[in-house]
Amino acid sequence: MKLLTYNIHGWRTTDGRPNLGAIRKVIEASQADIIGLNEVYYPRVVAGAEDPALGVPALDVLAQQLGMYYVFGPCLRWPAQDDMPADAYGNALLSRWPIIANAAHHLTPKEEDGHNILADKEVRGLLEARILLPNNDTFTVYVTHLDHTDEEARLVQLRVARTWLTRDRNRPHVVMGDFNALSLWDFVGRQSEFEALTQHPKGKNSTAGEKGPRVIAQMEKAGYVDTYQHFGTPGQRSFLPSEQPIRIDYIFASQSLLPAVKACVIWPEPAGQEASDHRPILAEIHYPL
Repeated sequence: MKLLTYNIHGWRTTDGRPNLGAIRKVIEASQADIIGLNEVYYPRVVAGAEDPALGVPALDVLAQQLGMYYVFGPCLRWPAQDDMPADAYGNALLSRWPIIANAAHHLTPKEEDGHNILADKEVRGLLEARILLPNNDTFTVYVTHLDHTDEEARLVQLRVARTWLTRDRNRPHVVMGDFNALSLWDFVGRQSEFEALTQHPKGKNSTAGEKGPRVIAQMEKAGYVDTYQHFGTPGQRSFLPSEQPIRIDYIFASQSLLPAVKACVIWPEPAGQEASDHRPILAEIHYPL
């Protein structure tokens, strides 16, 4: 099976045009079976020539055109999904196979210690979905999108996420999405570029962090494997607006799943014609083991 993680930039291109049709073409070309989406606004309607179903939420249209099942995980709480405003944002998952269970977890700490580093941050989420494969096995996928401003905030969100992830520690699964975080592996032989990223008027960079990048190292310490490291080369770009090539989108495999991972690439699009401000990451996994 093929898994794709993709930040779709709120259903618009970098210059503000609707990108629903372009997103669909990327997914179709990748032949992905399971797709995790970040920066999804639902039930936002995307008007324009690319959307033949005006008045229908863009996520519904995309799933219908691809012939896939889908779930949406809002990052804020509403009494019911039908009550969500059009600008509700979060993560989504599309699957070629039935999604038999799902949950949207909110990445906010339960404890109240008087100092909440996330108090002024956008609420972020972790979408959990269990998929029924054709052989009747189940496979769990987590989709997340961490804070874009502060490594310390991302570390708190990751700590909360791990309270949910540990339930699957003995089962093969993947965690994918826009982590807004750097891997030191990407800067092998690029020390000067890394140092430039860490220079900031306030003494820190939003992706590097004041004490250096630690989020990805924490994922690896928890036993997860950055699948791109096994098949790609350092110094590639998944986030287009950055002046320097940086990769902040990841597909992490649980340790027991690693033998089944056969490929991982940053999906190529013609320069200047990208559907989003991110490039998607595609991994091929031969599962069940």
